[in-house]
Amino acid sequence: MKQQTDLYSSLYDRNWPIIDKEVQGQVSRLRLAVAGCGSTGGAFIEGALRLGVQHFHLCDNGLYEVVNLNRQLMTQQEVGQNKAAAYAKHISLVNPHAKTKFWSEGLTPENADMFLEDVDILFDAVDVTTPEGMKTKLFLHEIAAKKKIATGSALDLAYVQWLQSYNYHLGEKALHGRLTDAKAVQHPLKSLLTGFASVEELPLEISDEIIRLIENPGQSACQLACVCFVLAGMATPFLLHFLKKNTLPPLAVIDLMHIFEGPEEKALRTSRTRTSHARLKEALSKLP
Repeated sequence: MKQQTDLYSSLYDRNWPIIDKEVQGQVSRLRLAVAGCGSTGGAFIEGALRLGVQHFHLCDNGLYEVVNLNRQLMTQQEVGQNKAAAYAKHISLVNPHAKTKFWSEGLTPENADMFLEDVDILFDAVDVTTPEGMKTKLFLHEIAAKKKIATGSALDLAYVQWLQSYNYHLGEKALHGRLTDAKAVQHPLKSLLTGFASVEELPLEISDEIIRLIENPGQSACQLACVCFVLAGMATPFLLHFLKKNTLPPLAVIDLMHIFEGPEEKALRTSRTRTSHARLKEALSKLP
């Protein structure tokens, strides 16, 4: 036990004094579940691991492919491996005393209770682009709300990282009361904008990207490393907020391209965003 304590202290000594020792102790005991270990889930795991979280439940039924490596923190060695299993190994290489369980079959009705057993916080990174993924995502939020587990969820498209909170542990309704409407929609992207965000909230790049995916069925979403890495950074203040205040922070949106734009470009963006929103609403109206 002393060896384990000494290693943990050495691993996270540079967190001090920005993160005081009492809070670091809370971090070390935090039990985190991550559903989906790809670009979004993997980035959140990475941020949590480097903060000092050492209790993980992971699930993902996908395998690493070469096309994942533009943004996911794995290598050619992990291509062909299950994502949850690969991240469990990655965690152990950083902190060999971390306790990690993983489900390589992904989240199912049969394993959901085990996956969420004794969990303090859940991070939802389930795919939003397929009917199967969206069905699983909605099921995850439904059960998390019933079990009263605080839940974070992120969406990264183009240059935008979108981090949303659901304070189910405080009695919030599933998807802020949008679950029933989201389940009634057939198309996954329409379900996304029914249950998780309204069109008016979307930054330009996300709006344009969703239009492209609707107009080109079967194409993959654009996901960049820069946006995934932003989420890894956001994981630290997100988790610390929860530990210090017992509530998750409000919606946080970081648009990397917007940060570097001047006044004229920002004004043009506002105009283009209105046009994009109108096009997106029209496209959504034609979906089941």
